[in-house]
Amino acid sequence: MNKQQISAFQFNAVFFSFITGSTILNAPAPMIGFAQNGAWLSVVISLAGGLLLLWGMLFLYDRFPDLNLIEYSRKLVGSWFTWILAIPFITMQLHSTAGIVVDVGLFMTTTMMRETPLYVFVLLIFLVSSLTARAGIEAFARLFPILMATVLLFSIFVMILASVDYDPSFLLPILPDGIKPVLLGTYFFFGIPVTEIILFSMLLPYVRKDERTKVKKGMVYALIINHILMILVTVSTLLVFGPIAGDRPFSMYEVARTIALYEVFEGSEILIGYSLIIASFMKDVVSLYMMNVTLVAMFKLKDKQIFIFPLALVSFLFAMVFISLGVRTWATFVTVREPLWKGVAYVVPLIVLVIAALVKGKRSVHQAEKMNTFS
Repeated sequence: MNKQQISAFQFNAVFFSFITGSTILNAPAPMIGFAQNGAWLSVVISLAGGLLLLWGMLFLYDRFPDLNLIEYSRKLVGSWFTWILAIPFITMQLHSTAGIVVDVGLFMTTTMMRETPLYVFVLLIFLVSSLTARAGIEAFARLFPILMATVLLFSIFVMILASVDYDPSFLLPILPDGIKPVLLGTYFFFGIPVTEIILFSMLLPYVRKDERTKVKKGMVYALIINHILMILVTVSTLLVFGPIAGDRPFSMYEVARTIALYEVFEGSEILIGYSLIIASFMKDVVSLYMMNVTLVAMFKLKDKQIFIFPLALVSFLFAMVFISLGVRTWATFVTVREPLWKGVAYVVPLIVLVIAALVKGKRSVHQAEKMNTFS
């Protein structure tokens, strides 16, 4: 049993912060680069896939409400096969944890503080993230709703102020090159942020027993709202930059830089800079905590926080390796290879476990029917 317990609202706040945070600030540019004016259609298609993944998670949660993904995997497919599934699962988490911080560092060194070495930002963020994760899920679950509210407030505020520069003609034609670019955009968006919802199967047992029904509804609503916000941010970027929107990294920051209303509202990009840092910090805390929970479950340890600081150090070293590869190599890896890797690391285990649960469920029903026949 988990000693720490959180409410359904707190869990859904953490869930929403994780899937929304840095995504609405980082994802629009590469997705527009793939899908062009049809980028918002890629988000809609990804939502359908995300709801399907969420159904699989909640189906297993109903069967094993007190166990995380690693624990019920042992019951369904055995320890050895669980290890086979867990190796890419934990490796991808390590990559993502390091990558989140690399993105923040690249943002800071290319926009706001260009003379500061990249490793300074990476080291500081890992230090703060590890200390926050070490405090436990109860602590950061109380903090995140407040921080996420400021991120959403500033993002919406910037979109409203930027509306004076919107050009609706930039949204047409929606499919200038057919459906293929939209599918490429879907591959990127579904593959990177959407598949990460499966990681929350590691945290669902922390929800209080009397609020398990609420948490399932809340996750569905959070996922839908996340995609609505993503559509708004994507459309806002297209309305401002049109054909060059895909070439503007950190889209909302670039949108904020265009705002200059009567020399009163200027410098609003600072709000987006704050939002990106805070959102990435929250996501990295959760990612680090989930990675620790995964390893603790794999090795069946009693100390539930033993891996947090070592994992933060290893993630920092991984981040340094990513930085040494160069910005272009890193960007190519994230946009082209990472979606496929996450599909293998996250989606494949979920599909295997859902199938195993369905097969075992049918066998149990069949055995019960036999027992009733003989009795």
